[in-house]
Amino acid sequence: MTTATSSCRSACRASPGMPGAWVATRLDVSDVRSWLRVSVDLPGGGIVLSGPNGAGKTSLVEALVLACLGVSCRTAREAEAVRTGAPALHVGLNLRGPKGSARREIGYAPRQGRRLSRDGQPVRSLSDWRADGSVLVFLPEELRAVKGPPAARRRHLDRLLEAAMPGYGEDLAAYGAAIAQRNAALRSVRAGRTGVDAATPWDMAAAQHGARLVVARRAAMAHLAGPFAQWLEALGGGPDGEIGLEPSPAALAEVADEDVQAALRERMVAARDREVAAGTTLAGPHRDDVFVGQRRGDGLVDLRRLGSQGEQRTAVLAMLMAHRAHLAERAGLPILVLDDVLSELDPDRRGLLLDAVVGEGQCILTTADPAAAQAAAERGARVLSVREGLLAA
Repeated sequence: MTTATSSCRSACRASPGMPGAWVATRLDVSDVRSWLRVSVDLPGGGIVLSGPNGAGKTSLVEALVLACLGVSCRTAREAEAVRTGAPALHVGLNLRGPKGSARREIGYAPRQGRRLSRDGQPVRSLSDWRADGSVLVFLPEELRAVKGPPAARRRHLDRLLEAAMPGYGEDLAAYGAAIAQRNAALRSVRAGRTGVDAATPWDMAAAQHGARLVVARRAAMAHLAGPFAQWLEALGGGPDGEIGLEPSPAALAEVADEDVQAALRERMVAARDREVAAGTTLAGPHRDDVFVGQRRGDGLVDLRRLGSQGEQRTAVLAMLMAHRAHLAERAGLPILVLDDVLSELDPDRRGLLLDAVVGEGQCILTTADPAAAQAAAERGARVLSVREGLLAA
């Protein structure tokens, strides 16, 4: 193990004053995707779900996430997760966290919706039931986030903040709703159906919630910058990595936190004519981006545009691990789920990643590659074989 990797791993460990780690100890699944029924006791360290594509590995991960957060990590429509021909799905999870242990259960029937309980007691509100910060999921498509559009990088950041900061998810949803209403008003003005002030009522809501997003995002990026650079080097990407928020409009970078709301509203007023012509809000947190780069010599290389595929993937993994370290400080070290990520990495990067995650809290990896499973096992992970609806050690 490299010195850099060892240093990064120690940063993720719970220290005095930090919350403890989240651990899933038992998972019971009924009628999720291809699974009729399966139960498994889970160890607290590294776990590998190994088996061919289509065997149901990702469905088990999806079930665990459902039982932690109440939503699927694969689809926005929970009905798609119900096994074909079954009336409903059900997942039970024994979850231990910084504040104690609980038996969590979730059921979903397409016609009846979601049913939630904790220790046998019904819970009506998803926000009251969610174990925010308990799990961090990484899917293969996210390896392309550095090269992808700004929306992909915003999703990374928003996911972290929703888990680490109470109220962030509500502000994100409220801002999105305000912008949707404002855009509809702008199109109505353009069509001549309403007067030019039709969008004004939505300016305040968009500016209020948008300012909270900007302030939270910039604070998070400042906190993540150091861990990102450490993890980039530890995972073989080299030293001097840099990340930061690129706000929209760019002028917000020079605005103090307490003045962001006023600046956003002033910008909306000033851009009214152009936005009416466009029929949409041209700037705001919905267009923020995350800079991902690295200092080389006297210059700063933008890895989003100029990085190789390997460099970009390493940068995404460094962002993920920095996110995990941030969550460890705020909400406890989360369960880390890496779904079919190992097959996307070359052997050197795969080994560095396994060195970093196996043995540091609970980590669940899925793979169809026997060599990847063996590499994880050599580092102390427990391998569970998934074959045609069966799960075995």
